[in-house]
Amino acid sequence: MGALAFVGCSVESGPESAGEPQAEEGAETLTVELEGSVAHAVRIDASQVRVDIYDRAGVLQFSADYRAIEGQMPSVAWTLFQPAAAGEPAAAAASGALEVEMDELPTLDGAVTGAALIHAQVSRADSSEAYDNWGCDLLPGAYNGIVSCGTKGACCDVHDACFATYGCNAGSWTRPWDYAWQCSAICNAGAVGCFTSLHPGPSECCWLGNCGQPR
Repeated sequence: MGALAFVGCSVESGPESAGEPQAEEGAETLTVELEGSVAHAVRIDASQVRVDIYDRAGVLQFSADYRAIEGQMPSVAWTLFQPAAAGEPAAAAASGALEVEMDELPTLDGAVTGAALIHAQVSRADSSEAYDNWGCDLLPGAYNGIVSCGTKGACCDVHDACFATYGCNAGSWTRPWDYAWQCSAICNAGAVGCFTSLHPGPSECCWLGNCGQPR
C-alpha cells in the first residue's frame, strides 16, 4: 500500500495558484511541502475542494477535485500530468474518478493527504515496481515507518487485505476495467476515504516489527 510524507505546511488565504479553478474571494487555502513536491489546496466553494501538486520547479504533476453535490455520492476526480519543462503547459497522461464515502467534503489537510495518496499510486501503477510489503510501503526507508506507525497506518492494512481478497494489484488504479469491480469501488475508494477523513491508528506491522518487509 502506498504512503506519503509531509515535511511542512502552512495555511493562508489569498490568490489561487496557476492551474487552480476560480475560487471565491478570501477562499481558504493550504500549502503543504511533500517529499520532492508541493501541494496547493483551495476550497473553491461549499461543494468543491481542489488540490494541485507541483514539482520543485513549479511544474504541475497531479490534480484532484473533491466534489460533494447534494443527492450524489461524494467523488474525487484526478489527473496525472506528463513531465513538462518549467513554463510549459502540462499534458494529461492519465485520469480517473472514484466515488468516496465521506459525510462531507474533507478538510484541506485531509484533501492533500488523499490527493498525495492517489498521486503516489497512479504514478507507479504501470511500473514494474513491487511494493506489496507490510505497512505503507510505497515510499522507502524512514517515510514508510513514519506513515505506517502514524494515525493512517491501518488504512494500508485494510487496503492490502482488500487487494488480497479480490485479487487486485496496482494497475486497478489506472485500469479499473481490467480487474474485479471491487478493486476500484471498494479497495481503492476505501483507501482514499480512509486517508482523507479517518484516523484508524498504526499498521499492525508496527508491533510485529516488520514494516517494509515483503508479505
